[in-house]
Amino acid sequence: MDAKIDKNGAILLGNNFTVDGYSNRPIRVVTHAHEDHMKGLRKSIKESIFIIATPITHEFLNILGYHIPEEKSMKLDYDKTIDIMDEKITLKKSRHIAGSAQVMVETKNGTMGYTGDFKLPGTEPLKDLDTLVVDATYGNLKYQRGWADWDALGALMNLIEEYTKRGPIWIYGYNGKLQEIMILLRERGIKNKFLADEKTLRMAQIASNYYGVNLGDTTIFNKELVEGDSIIFVHTFRHQDFSRLEGTHIMLTGWELRGIAVKVSENQFNVSFSDHATFKEIIEYIKESNPRKVIIDGTRSQDSWYIAKYLSKILNIRTEVEPK
Repeated sequence: MDAKIDKNGAILLGNNFTVDGYSNRPIRVVTHAHEDHMKGLRKSIKESIFIIATPITHEFLNILGYHIPEEKSMKLDYDKTIDIMDEKITLKKSRHIAGSAQVMVETKNGTMGYTGDFKLPGTEPLKDLDTLVVDATYGNLKYQRGWADWDALGALMNLIEEYTKRGPIWIYGYNGKLQEIMILLRERGIKNKFLADEKTLRMAQIASNYYGVNLGDTTIFNKELVEGDSIIFVHTFRHQDFSRLEGTHIMLTGWELRGIAVKVSENQFNVSFSDHATFKEIIEYIKESNPRKVIIDGTRSQDSWYIAKYLSKILNIRTEVEPK
């Protein structure tokens, strides 16, 4: 067995590993604690011999309600290789959220890897691979952003500075992104009180310890505690529950391509802040990695054919899209 992608999106590496999706295999690997990479995890916890992830991802999973028995919980640090059932696995650091990882598996038949979600700079490409499985969420030039994350962060800070005088600021995003923004704002001197639900704050504390940043004035969200200059962090899925409340509402989304910060109504903005590599960054990664074969993950992108064609025709790299 080389590497392949199952119809449910599970990345199958070697003969024993299933990554970021359920498969009837003895070992489940979780690259990071985002919902779309934890599909079927409860079933994997019941059936698998081991659940492998970085220590931070294991902490996040526990907070999110995935209680993995101690005898099945394998906390694997970056760059540490272990041998399981005649196959070697190594987790490599990626820049996505705290604890996120790339996966490399070595078998008797070759070496294969999976990027997981990543962005550049900050992710060292996997090298010397026979097969590389690539996340290509933004795998089309039409999704290419003309600005960097630092520009988006600057735009967010400008909105906070301008609108905090008018009332509370509500920031919406996914787990991982919310915690990253909390830390980045604190690093840049934003001292407003932070409020969020208990899970979000517990994950933020783990992330802050990882990055070595003091979260400062934070508390569990309660409407009674919201003050004029508070910043409230809310999961994207709950946007409709809070969007009509007093204050300025800011959605963090990599799918906003019209500009860095776009006003969508009188008190609502989209800020184009993404956790995923752009098309050009994906190409840059693959060029540096230089694998013998590339498999594009077609379950997380509607344009996987586009980047596959580019790699095949322009870069002359053997490329397939899976699942077929």
